[in-house]
Amino acid sequence: MAIGQPFADFMLEHHPQSSRLLTQAEALDLLRAEHERGHLHSAWFKDAMLNRFYAICNCCKCCCGGIKAMVKYGAPMMASSGYVAQVDETLCVACDTCKDACPFRAIQVDGTAVVKWEACMGCGVCVGQCPNKAMSLVRDEKKGVPFDVRLLA
Repeated sequence: MAIGQPFADFMLEHHPQSSRLLTQAEALDLLRAEHERGHLHSAWFKDAMLNRFYAICNCCKCCCGGIKAMVKYGAPMMASSGYVAQVDETLCVACDTCKDACPFRAIQVDGTAVVKWEACMGCGVCVGQCPNKAMSLVRDEKKGVPFDVRLLA
């Protein structure tokens, strides 16, 4: 999802068959649907893109180059959200859903889910996929400052 100008106009001009403008409500609906599918939302910045936020990706772990580069090669493609996943052991039934959903392989299951702090990016995919609501995100200052898109307005 290209965000703002001149990025949205560029996409519309160069990819008219596969791009369109979205209202804020449509964009939020799209993000909710991607979350329900277990996809990871990530905000992208590049020096070459006016040194600012320009896109939101809604990636699945099977085909995202950034996720693959991090998990397979340890390349630092993404920054942590500033949160870390936490397991409520009283609700966890060790079903492996969170482990299977985690794009960063940060969860192991051995009687209950266990989060590997160093691998967890705080993306929240596990939270959205846990059928028993045993996963949550908690603020962790050691993981950095959370990105608040509202501050860009």
